Amino acid sequence: MAEERPTIYLADLTGCEPAAALSSTPRQNCWQTVPYEAEGLSGTMLLADANCTAPALTLPLNVQGWHAVHLGVWTDWTDSSIRVKLSGDACFTPAITARPTPTDPEWHSGFATLREAFWTFADLSGQDLLIEKMDRWEGRRAGLAYVKLEPLSEAEVAAIKQDRARTDTKRLIAYDDAWRLDPDTPEEALQEGVEHYRHSDFQKLLWCIGSGSETYFFSDVGEPSVRAEWDFLESFGRPMMGGMRTMQARGLDPLTKVIEYAHDLDLELHGMYLVGGWVYPPNHGFESRFYYQHPQWRCVSRSGRPVTRMSYAFEGVRNFLLALFREVAERGADGVNLGFVRGLPCLLYEQPMIDGFQQRHGQDPRDLPEDDPRWLRFKAGVMTDFMRALRNELNQVGEQQGRSVQLSAYVLNDEARNMAHGLDAATWAQEGLVDFIIPYPLYDVMEMDIPAYVRMTRGTQCKVYPEVMPRRQSPAEYRQKALEFYAQDVDGLAFWDANTTSRSGFKNEWSMVRRLGHKDELAGWAPDEWPSYRVLPMYSMGGLVMDEANAYEAA
Repeated sequence: MAEERPTIYLADLTGCEPAAALSSTPRQNCWQTVPYEAEGLSGTMLLADANCTAPALTLPLNVQGWHAVHLGVWTDWTDSSIRVKLSGDACFTPAITARPTPTDPEWHSGFATLREAFWTFADLSGQDLLIEKMDRWEGRRAGLAYVKLEPLSEAEVAAIKQDRARTDTKRLIAYDDAWRLDPDTPEEALQEGVEHYRHSDFQKLLWCIGSGSETYFFSDVGEPSVRAEWDFLESFGRPMMGGMRTMQARGLDPLTKVIEYAHDLDLELHGMYLVGGWVYPPNHGFESRFYYQHPQWRCVSRSGRPVTRMSYAFEGVRNFLLALFREVAERGADGVNLGFVRGLPCLLYEQPMIDGFQQRHGQDPRDLPEDDPRWLRFKAGVMTDFMRALRNELNQVGEQQGRSVQLSAYVLNDEARNMAHGLDAATWAQEGLVDFIIPYPLYDVMEMDIPAYVRMTRGTQCKVYPEVMPRRQSPAEYRQKALEFYAQDVDGLAFWDANTTSRSGFKNEWSMVRRLGHKDELAGWAPDEWPSYRVLPMYSMGGLVMDEANAYEAA
């Protein structure tokens, strides 16, 4: 960093405005100001409990030029969550600091620490910092101790701009469930769900369009999630359905808006579909009328018992899905992704499957072992025919709109499990039906046979992006996992649940994740190079001693 411009710590946050929203004691509609002493600095932090309706604050920065911005957060036995943005930003960015645990190497006297995480590089000239609680979906505790501003030299700024302009590092894929709307400001919530990919190595965002016949956009084919009678059943269902109704009243479509926001960041937006989510257990709040209207099209077990899935063996199911996916493409999505890792099977022993197999092989498949190679190939043929039909639909849309519409799929962790469900990824790749596949570690923990996927796609245009699990890892662990995957010659990496509360909100981890497309540079990075992250032991807080027998020790 430039020596003539020292690092700035904004540690006394009583300068936030409006002053009327600050209180030295806990009060509803206010942030509590709490003096503290920590290693290397002292000041006054801001706290607000989960159920406190503290308003937005503005912190004058009073600096010029480019800086690296870090957030110093206090958290106790719960995660601390805030939303921040510069006054010139389009929307807020959620930032979550995970609660400490005894297994953390930086565990100091229980909860007696401040945790600092990198947020962004930005030109702060004439800008203020806006601070809000993260109450969009549910009340969350908020705590901010300081803001750290590191001035950047001209050479450092030039390097940052050069890096942001690169396209060769764009090899990451994110998936988002798309449930995070807000009844009052749904458009802003959608934009927030995209904003954290700005200046990152992410190339594609897979945005969930729905499951079964229920859609998270205003489909003319499916059933939009706007059922007022169900919005009390799930914590995530309430804001989503409320936000959907607000957008409906404003004549806006979530899919169209999220495509617009993504394209503003040069980010591809693919509509992702959960293939088997037709109904859920009672009192869940998500289910498809289509499932109940067409019981004759359900999957059937080997014993003849109806299974809680709709079967792709039936023309009526296939036609519905083809129309839905075509609609997504016509709305402007860059592609359609089928999530075969949620809700299998899609095919079992339905009558069309039995009749078709008997016609070809002269046997009833129910008399054969479930893993009989002929039965597995037959199932795979039925699903591949569906993928061919879908590829044709998307090609037609592309020809009409003068662009390419991609088709992709999440698949299971190895070939055997895929073929057991009729998923012949090798044929899809060899026939050019899919543009990329994402191997997924079944149940989030199973090993993936990455070499097999690399072999089956070699010589084709299909790319391989293995899923990176678990969702929460240290920056060093993320870096190591990426190096291991790249060593197996994959094309990039995928991140299920890259949304705020699962990955991107945890800024210390995210500042590594967002750069994992830097394939050629990763090996040369120190494990802690990204992010600049540290933990500061605390000495006192609100006049209470924290570094020796602090108040939390009783817990």
